[in-house]
Amino acid sequence: MVSADNLNLDCLELIFAYLYGNDLVSVSLVSRSFLAGIIPRLYRNLVFKLNQAKRYPVILSPFASVLRHPNLATHVRHIDIRTVPSSRSVMHPEFMRDCARAIHICDNLVSFTCTPSVLPSFLLDLQAKDSLQHMRVNANLTYEQAEHLAKVTGLKGITLDTGSPYVVDILPRWMAALKTTLTNLTLYSVHELNDYILESVLTDLPHLTGLHVINCSKIDHNTVLRLTSHTPDLRSLSFTSWDSPRSMAASSIINGITSPLRRLRHLTVDSHCSLSPTTTPGLWTSLIQQTRIWSCGLRSITLKLTDKLLVEDGFIDELLNTHETTLTHIALLNCSLSLDSVRKICRRCSDLERFAVSIPVRDIYSFSEALSRSTSLHTLSDVSDAHSSHGARTTVSKPDIRTIMEIVPNLRRVITDERVWTADKARNGGGLRLELKRKTSPPTHWFMPPSKSHQC
Repeated sequence: MVSADNLNLDCLELIFAYLYGNDLVSVSLVSRSFLAGIIPRLYRNLVFKLNQAKRYPVILSPFASVLRHPNLATHVRHIDIRTVPSSRSVMHPEFMRDCARAIHICDNLVSFTCTPSVLPSFLLDLQAKDSLQHMRVNANLTYEQAEHLAKVTGLKGITLDTGSPYVVDILPRWMAALKTTLTNLTLYSVHELNDYILESVLTDLPHLTGLHVINCSKIDHNTVLRLTSHTPDLRSLSFTSWDSPRSMAASSIINGITSPLRRLRHLTVDSHCSLSPTTTPGLWTSLIQQTRIWSCGLRSITLKLTDKLLVEDGFIDELLNTHETTLTHIALLNCSLSLDSVRKICRRCSDLERFAVSIPVRDIYSFSEALSRSTSLHTLSDVSDAHSSHGARTTVSKPDIRTIMEIVPNLRRVITDERVWTADKARNGGGLRLELKRKTSPPTHWFMPPSKSHQC
């Protein structure tokens, strides 16, 4: 008789690839064969977040677990540290020691994420990782530490969250050493970055496919667009625009670009509004006109405002006239849309899968009717800003979610605040069943492209 215990490990690993989180732990307790099959999956990702830090040292960290059984280190591919336990503002020394020792023995590490400002403790161990390809770190480093960072080679993707002047100084030299491997570069809140350094960096990266320069106060959209002439192979592009008295006419953008971005698939614009009236609507329209000249088919677009504004129907028409046949993901953050614009987006974008927009709770039926024009939409995200108004914010309730799910034909998931609602739309008149889960923190920044949207 064939049983689960008779299956070889390869088959078990394929089956267990569909399990996540606590389900993995539960299945590992079934039998020894299940435990052997699930170990590679169970220890593939070592993640440490706030909910774990609150219970440390009562609970064992994943790093200490690997140190107790060093043979497990061979399975580790990804390390993600989002917080560090501390007592009276002092980092827990045992946790830091366990992290460093675990990183040292994880020779097959592919990606490393460390958002707290503790990177210096791990720099020497990261230099010896030949398989390391992706890194996201808080780069607030001294001169000596920045020099150690520049010795990490072979990377395909780099995300720097903040960066000291010393890190900015080594960027051109570091990027030149990575010119044959690096394909994605993200610089977030690196306020010491200037035009000269950025141009020196991009000159050595002609094969870059992803460039994201967000909230770097000395770099504006004009600079980023001009410097994309060095990176004509971009699939994804993100930048911050700052209101200025300068004209935002399309010609001022086009004149600074010598190479069209024909392969561009994802575009994010983070617009900071400071003038009245703002120049942002004109910039957005000019950018869409620019993409039409490039003949690129955007699959994903994300637009964000610091001050909530109504996105005019004319801009939505311009966007749809240019990209309605290719768009699968649209995110409008801190923006308000007319119901007519929502209706147009859902009717004309035949491949729309994900839509992020502020849900108008007081007009939920009309909003749901507008969404129902799409037969492809499966995920809706409410991106209402709790701080965008002085009054009390009306939250999206379970009855509201049910209304949306019942009216929009293929909608399967609604994300609101800290919640994720999934729908089981039973056939044969079985009705609608909603499941509620807590939303986990996203693994990447909000401006990064959704999965596969930046690929050709």
